Amino acid sequence: RVVTARAYDTVDERASCVARSFVTHGVDARRLDEMALDMLRRAGVSSDDLFRASNDPETTKAAFAEWSKAFASEVAIAMRAHGVEAVNLDGRAEAILAGAGIFPDWLRYYQKQLPKNEFYAEDVFPSQDTKAVLTVPPRRVRGMTLLDEADSEFGKLQVLRVDDDARGADASFAGATVLMREHTPDAVLSEYRPGDSNAAGGVFDLFAMLPPLIAHMPPGYPIGVVGLGAGTVAREIVSYYPDGVNVNKSGLARRVVGWELDPAIVELARAHFGLQELEQSGRVVVRVGDAFVEVRRAFAEGRLLAGVVVDVFDEHSVVLPELLRMDTWDAVGRALAPGGRVIANLSTGRGKGAHLEAAVRAAECAAIACGGGRAVLWRSGAHGVYNEVIITGPPPTDLEWSKQGGLPNELAKYKGEWYEVRAPAGKQHGW
Repeated sequence: RVVTARAYDTVDERASCVARSFVTHGVDARRLDEMALDMLRRAGVSSDDLFRASNDPETTKAAFAEWSKAFASEVAIAMRAHGVEAVNLDGRAEAILAGAGIFPDWLRYYQKQLPKNEFYAEDVFPSQDTKAVLTVPPRRVRGMTLLDEADSEFGKLQVLRVDDDARGADASFAGATVLMREHTPDAVLSEYRPGDSNAAGGVFDLFAMLPPLIAHMPPGYPIGVVGLGAGTVAREIVSYYPDGVNVNKSGLARRVVGWELDPAIVELARAHFGLQELEQSGRVVVRVGDAFVEVRRAFAEGRLLAGVVVDVFDEHSVVLPELLRMDTWDAVGRALAPGGRVIANLSTGRGKGAHLEAAVRAAECAAIACGGGRAVLWRSGAHGVYNEVIITGPPPTDLEWSKQGGLPNELAKYKGEWYEVRAPAGKQHGW
């Protein structure tokens, strides 16, 4: 009897939680079809309890409170990054924020939780006149000019300037500033080309093909970047899809939230790769920490993502063990808003050091967990892009990847180099 009572309490609590989530995201439980209700029942959510909770006025209040707290936590971080403390807000500012559903008490609470010694410090944005200070005298390294370096627990980082007339393997990076690790000289973590050109080239161009596929989704849902590096992916997305352009397709110009595990990379990125400029624009938010933990937290707090870019490897440029597990991709899939997509770089190097089996296994997990068993794969080697890349979900339509759909002309050449894959029913691996 005790076990039965606890089970009923769990079912009732779960139904209340789902009901609050539905209200937060504008879903009317009474309009769910039988298939959806059956899925919920299998997950332990009673439809009767769900309907009862959905009609309870307290559910609406609780849903608004959850949304308000999640929103306040985001605003608290942004305010701290720009040197604004919630305790110093005057009455007019507090009234404006409260009118938008952001209550000052929650702002003050969340700012108290932020670590002072992380990248939320008030001096996170130096003045525009500040010049990057080189910590090492420039010297030649592997045919490039070393501009800066930094120690990291994952291996020494180097900022290198590639010659304008570079040939051979470095030709595609000619004139660029690149970030690499000393012990993996063949792996470019990020690249930067100040100026008018959006294109960084290579796999970064493929990442920039994501926004048109999620343009139909509410613009408030951001794009998450798992493995921000020095911000090359974020820069391409912001440059190709600027604010105020494509006003009829507001879903193209989204905010980008990037997670980077290595704080040393973020420091170098702000000094040499224009990351500070992206943060000041308001389009890019930088988080330092474990992206997989943060993705799970985002889902738990109801902060869903329109799309996710996955570009992470270990210190030897090998696919992370986490990406070979279905539970990791399940967490990423749950953080996606309905209709969201994932694009992932699963490249494992070339030649004898390649681990293609790892790329295949990770791709299978991503397709099943985030795309309903469907995905498109990049034809590795096409246009000189030697990466294993997957986009979850059905093949892009002709309209989505067209000028009318918002795809920039510079990226149109890549459209025909993707092919569809489907997972056989009931099979996770080996297909």
